Amino acid sequence: LQFLLMTLPLLGVYLYFLYLAYDRPTIANPDNPQYAEDRIRLMDILYTYLATLILFSSLVVYLLWFVNKRRKLSKRYEKEAIIILGNVEYNESHWGSTNGNFCIKLYHFLVDGCTMRNNYGKVTYDLQRVANHPACNYEHRKHKSLNGIITKKVRVYYRYPREQVSILVLPEYPYSGQPKIDMEADWASFSSHVGLHSDSSSHCSSLNINGNDGDDDDDHRANMPQTLSRDRSLGVLLVGAFWIAFLFLASLYVVFQIVAVEDVYEDENAKIAWIVFGCVVGGGIPLIAGGGNILRWMVYERWILKSGTKKKAVSPTKKRKKKKKSERGGNEESYDDDDDYVEGGYIQMT
Repeated sequence: LQFLLMTLPLLGVYLYFLYLAYDRPTIANPDNPQYAEDRIRLMDILYTYLATLILFSSLVVYLLWFVNKRRKLSKRYEKEAIIILGNVEYNESHWGSTNGNFCIKLYHFLVDGCTMRNNYGKVTYDLQRVANHPACNYEHRKHKSLNGIITKKVRVYYRYPREQVSILVLPEYPYSGQPKIDMEADWASFSSHVGLHSDSSSHCSSLNINGNDGDDDDDHRANMPQTLSRDRSLGVLLVGAFWIAFLFLASLYVVFQIVAVEDVYEDENAKIAWIVFGCVVGGGIPLIAGGGNILRWMVYERWILKSGTKKKAVSPTKKRKKKKKSERGGNEESYDDDDDYVEGGYIQMT
């Protein structure tokens, strides 16, 4: 509903453009007083319709194809991922945290809003912990050893730093670590049912909830209604489909109106209008809407599964040596155990 209300002003403007196209043959007469008045060219209206058609087509392809593939990739973590321990780093940037004058603060505010960088943090974990898990055969398949500390940018739903928390990693992709509780929040965002299933109520009513051996079938906790789906993409998809149909038919109508008035107005060309319409519908939309989403998916998939920076971990058998002066002025060797590396284990997922 919110997306529909946002597009209503644009629909009003485009309906006005459609009325201008409808009325143009009426005033396409040198004897008409309105003939010499300023006007919006039908070619410009056609360009506007087709450009918007490309945008909404890209949106629909994104919802039908890209979002579906993203959700399938996200659900892979629920079924296939192993769990290890790692850290989540997060530094929130907001209006009051920026030093400087008003212009600098306004710049940071706009950057934060456009890039949504407050939605992202960094996850850090030990690749050795991934290699030690029995489900991971990466070293055997790739003939490469997994070692070092991986740091990668991830989407976070809980905006605070965390230490020694559960990290989900796909065994085939050691760089695919994602915070477990943030992934659960992502699954909940597109879940179909977030309440009790219909068969759960009958099952719960047979259990001893209040110690009455299931005799109280009217217990409100056993008959909780299902909540609505949290997935709102269907509504946006329907609005996008309406806009595609409207813009396609409106563009086609404008082309026919250009054919009707091209003999009167020198700046209206029916041949060019047909060429532009055919190129956009037959080539521009598949190339931009389809190819653009495919390219975006390739970048997104690589970011989720293979991105990250690795730094060398400190060996467990080595200790840092420090030299310090003794009271007699000589040099003594000492060992600093504060930064000793603890070899990582793993947590078996149940």
